[in-house]
Amino acid sequence: MFTSARLTLSVAAALAIDAAVGIAPSPLLAQSTTAVPAVLVSGNGPETYVLVSGMIGGVAGFRQLAALLVERGYRVVVIDPYLLSLDSADVTFAALARRVDDVLNAQHVTAAHVVAHSHGAGVMLRVAAMSPQRVASLYFLDAGALAENHGPMLSSAMRLVPIMTRLPGGRKFVRGRFVSELHRSAGRQEWLDADAERRYTEPVLDCIDRVVAMAGRLAIAQEPESRATVVARVHVPVTVLLGDAPHTAGAGTEEIEALAPLGAMLRIEHLAGIGHFPHEEAPNELLSYLLSSPAAGAAHPATAGGAQ
Repeated sequence: MFTSARLTLSVAAALAIDAAVGIAPSPLLAQSTTAVPAVLVSGNGPETYVLVSGMIGGVAGFRQLAALLVERGYRVVVIDPYLLSLDSADVTFAALARRVDDVLNAQHVTAAHVVAHSHGAGVMLRVAAMSPQRVASLYFLDAGALAENHGPMLSSAMRLVPIMTRLPGGRKFVRGRFVSELHRSAGRQEWLDADAERRYTEPVLDCIDRVVAMAGRLAIAQEPESRATVVARVHVPVTVLLGDAPHTAGAGTEEIEALAPLGAMLRIEHLAGIGHFPHEEAPNELLSYLLSSPAAGAAHPATAGGAQ
């Protein structure tokens, strides 16, 4: 299910116009311009980590974690599947997974350790089901098995966001609402300095017309396979890392419970004081999980009750 909490974060810029006209919020994808890369490759170690963004943050959101992994001798491929698909007609998880798989194929990636944030988990769950040779282990950051890559229909007011950003003071107003939602979604706040705020907001505002157009396509995207069918084809350890600090975005109970068929391959961990952005808020703590044996998940069976 597309939870209202995660919806709030992914449409942070859109909340401004909705608040101004007094209607309920609708989804707006927060994404990057083509000036920002969709794929970054660094390091040349024998093992590969693939880091996959959700709807916001893009490849820049993984800069700290990627650097830590490269320092330790790993090859790192960072992918923004939403930027890859920004102008695509098909924006289902399945379609985004195919595009990511094409990137991994071009980079000759096999048996990678995959770290996926938020909606990126929905993409990489499908990659693991579709191309099992690509994935040795999955780490989902504040996310579970998302069923669909869309939310409610766009309101008519949402379609006015591009116009608003061109009015005097409009861009600043929208940016302010976006930044406010980022802070509400994070547990630790130190990482959200002026530079981080710019990295998350300016690329969105620079291509707001394309963002809103993609949001419209996301609103009606229909997955070709059920979530249960996809999960049944996943045969690698899955570690779900949930932020325990109060925050406005996060994994819904249904998307965690949907992973239960994995049995002993599923491991659920809670990160004290962390919100929706473990890779930004605590990259060193996250690194300690990633550098443990991927197969360790088999020794830590999880229950749905631990997924609150």
